[in-house]
Amino acid sequence: MNTCYEFLQKGVDREGDIVYYGHKLPIKLFLRDVERLAGGLKALGLLRGDVVTLQLPTCPQSLALFYACSKLGIVANVVHPLVPPNLLASNVKKTQSKVLFFYDATVKDERPLAKLGQILVRCSIADYVSVRKPVYKLYSAASGRRLRGIMRYGKLLKTGENIVTQTEGDGGDILCYMHSGGTSGSPKIVKLTNDAFQGVVDGMWAMYHPDVRHGDYNLATLPVFHAYGLCSAMHGPLSVGYSLVLVPKFDARAVARIIGKYNIRVWSVVPAMLKKMLSKGVFDNKGLKNLDVIWCGGDVCEESLVERVDSILGKYGTRARLMRGYGLTEMCGVTIVNNFDYSKKGSCGRPMPGFAAEIWDDDGTPLPQGSTGEIAVCGKGMMSGYLEGDDCFTVRDGVTWVRTGDIGYLDDGYLYVIDRKKRSLKIAAVNVFPAQVERCVETLDFVSEACAVGVRIDGKQFVKVYVTLNKPMNADTVAQRVTEHCKRNLIGYAVPRFVEVIDSMPRTPLGKIDYRELEKRN
Repeated sequence: MNTCYEFLQKGVDREGDIVYYGHKLPIKLFLRDVERLAGGLKALGLLRGDVVTLQLPTCPQSLALFYACSKLGIVANVVHPLVPPNLLASNVKKTQSKVLFFYDATVKDERPLAKLGQILVRCSIADYVSVRKPVYKLYSAASGRRLRGIMRYGKLLKTGENIVTQTEGDGGDILCYMHSGGTSGSPKIVKLTNDAFQGVVDGMWAMYHPDVRHGDYNLATLPVFHAYGLCSAMHGPLSVGYSLVLVPKFDARAVARIIGKYNIRVWSVVPAMLKKMLSKGVFDNKGLKNLDVIWCGGDVCEESLVERVDSILGKYGTRARLMRGYGLTEMCGVTIVNNFDYSKKGSCGRPMPGFAAEIWDDDGTPLPQGSTGEIAVCGKGMMSGYLEGDDCFTVRDGVTWVRTGDIGYLDDGYLYVIDRKKRSLKIAAVNVFPAQVERCVETLDFVSEACAVGVRIDGKQFVKVYVTLNKPMNADTVAQRVTEHCKRNLIGYAVPRFVEVIDSMPRTPLGKIDYRELEKRN
């Protein structure tokens, strides 16, 4: 048994369900649809090693497709559901994708999709709801510009229902492509295998020994296009017997209602989600009494947040605590965690079984405990590499390591993260890459150079871009044109909130733009 599909078949609670927009999808029907999707993919002519693109939010379709791909040895290229058409076109070309699954609620104009050279499959909320199903169907048909002749998700299920497929995938097969800032801050496509996914899941359960009972739910508020979300918040819990509540778009009050309604035992979050609930006064909820653990990763989690969350959890007599962890897409999202047996204030915990961490200097030499340097990690969740083929591994004494680009130190085996060395921003739990913003802005004929940095206002992260010009222009006109250009070519989270024209860029001794100096100006 090597694939995520096979681990699902072995461990899932077949009497459980997946909750989506308040509708309960029985696990038995979900498993049926996984098999039908596998048959449908076969009917489309897909073979082991082929690539399909999932431009989907967190929904039953994206999860069912993940397992159907695992079964057949097909690669799921998981992209953000709001990726703009030109970036999507570049992505499907680079990955050599053959089929694109998209969501009618997020793709308002389907006409650009016709130019991608993909078999198109339209997915909808209506595919998996019974209450208000006609309303969702009508909304899908009436909203946006729809193309005729596109295959519907339900039609693909119907096509595959009488096609019996065998498990062709293997543990070492590339299961999915995830999109990361790389270890240097430039966008990369990460190749992750079944073995890597399962290595993380095995490590997490070895740390927590979950006692899963029928009716226990895992709350999935993380996006499916994050390795941390797909692996730790969806595949892991589902494959050991938890039912799932899928939340396609985080809303603090809606999540509070879910916690109060269902027996939520496990919840994976990023710090921004907890901060949002606390700021709106909806985290303190009687449903917290059912929680067993909250895992927190994906960004720096301040000690003050941990203390505030734990104090509220303590009111309800639960053993649940906010457990910080550390990971990166290149390691399937999780490498290091705190648990109930050991944890230390301010730390991200210790490496899970099958994983290791060291602190290196600039030359890749391990540093002693307590020394500050670059965090390097290795273990069972490691990627196979970048699709672009960049040299991303360091091999020492026969062990393969990934240099994370983050700065920290180890104390008694516990990891403490100090700073992000790589240039990557987290905005609403989404990776935003300054280098990508800069390249976009610099395509404008009046821009000489651009440098994007993060700015925080009232605790919220935004993008600010500094530009120098090659011809005189009004600053307001520059800001307007830069913003409009970015809206057409970048995901919404990456569109600069602020644009400032400066005479010249500050430089490092090596002549590179000193983005840290610009960060200090905010």
